[in-house]
Amino acid sequence: MLTRNKAEDINMGLHVAMSNLRESMKKVPDKGLGLNAAHTRFAGSVAVLSVLLDEAARFTPDGDDLFDLL
Repeated sequence: MLTRNKAEDINMGLHVAMSNLRESMKKVPDKGLGLNAAHTRFAGSVAVLSVLLDEAARFTPDGDDLFDLL
């Protein structure tokens, strides 16, 4: 059951998130793209970074591929 306190906590969390988004968008180098295009571009960059980090985590400090050890 959604109580008043939970609703207020959710509302405050959304307010903080939207304030952070607004502040971060001021620093976006591609202001001309608009929010949707900038979001799509950043989401794609984050996805690529995530894949690269997952791939990097596969290797030991010695350079051995952990999947080869299975």
